[in-house]
Amino acid sequence: MSAWRVHAYGRGELRLEAARVPALRTPADVLVRVRAASLNPLDVAMMDGYGARIFNTLRKLEGSDVEFPLVLGRDFVGEVEIAGAHSRLRRGDRVWGVVPPHRQGAHAEYVLVRDSSAGPAPRALSDLQAGGALYAALTACSALRVAGLPPGAPPRRRAPRVLLLGLGGVGHAALQLLVYSGAQVVVGCSDDLRETATSLGAVAALDRNASDYDRLLEESGPYEVILDCAGLGGAEAGARRWRFSRYVTLSSPLLREADARGVLAGAARAAAELALQSARAAPAAPAACLPHVRWAYFLPLADDIELLRRLAENQKFSVQVERAYAWREAAAAFERAREGRARGKLLLDWRRGEGAINDLLYMRVSFET
Repeated sequence: MSAWRVHAYGRGELRLEAARVPALRTPADVLVRVRAASLNPLDVAMMDGYGARIFNTLRKLEGSDVEFPLVLGRDFVGEVEIAGAHSRLRRGDRVWGVVPPHRQGAHAEYVLVRDSSAGPAPRALSDLQAGGALYAALTACSALRVAGLPPGAPPRRRAPRVLLLGLGGVGHAALQLLVYSGAQVVVGCSDDLRETATSLGAVAALDRNASDYDRLLEESGPYEVILDCAGLGGAEAGARRWRFSRYVTLSSPLLREADARGVLAGAARAAAELALQSARAAPAAPAACLPHVRWAYFLPLADDIELLRRLAENQKFSVQVERAYAWREAAAAFERAREGRARGKLLLDWRRGEGAINDLLYMRVSFET
């Protein structure tokens, strides 16, 4: 197959190469021919070595010590090529899925995933929308669960008031999940995204660049939950005079500290930082709700994948796409991702140029022979 692979950390190491099609390792594995795969901020960070120590530890726990060549790409849509005997999926099924960061990813013609990390793709979403959905949306599901607002739960008698900071991929998914559950959501975002926020059901959208932004954040509370999807981090919880019960952030220092200090020392340092962040946020939150600051991480749960499928089919979950690049344009796609501030998902479209892929493989095989 053809695959975009990294052989060393750092810019300029992304190469398009012929690679072996991965083989099923367990009866619950599924081999999928990729139609489209997304680029997430994590892919850009991983190219520079972010998280390498913890990801390598997870690889070793699964019996592998292979770090390079590394295929990036966390979520995808495609067609089942081979399904293990214990899989509920069948050859030819159109599926969407997600790959944990320590495993070989989806920027390739074929990707190997566990049955539990894939499922029938929603017919209501195009290949490009479905291919860019799950990593961000499953991260949002995890964050809401940490916040005490599990996705898909029946609406409460008293609607919780939530402040959502940031409207990128995770924020876009989190807003839809919160609105579906009946929450009153105030969004802090750039001015050009305010209309998007209100169209998705936010009760208010505040311009984070406005001169009175801090005052409006405080006056729009108190909040049961503040959900940081803008990369502000846990230190932000104690930096303002707002009132809340829980502050949940996706920007944890755990991987960064592990890269710098080793897994055990890094985890200890990160835990100490979390305790300090909670202590500094104490004046803004009630004493009965400890810890005040919580960290959330991507977690691929089969139930959440199925929930998202049902919501998409019922027009309750959508994905915004900024641009799809042909498979051979991955380098340009990564440069766009590095710039940041994308207004929607960036994807590699593996359906564009399939003939060229076959020509590339033929040439490589001929030269190697």
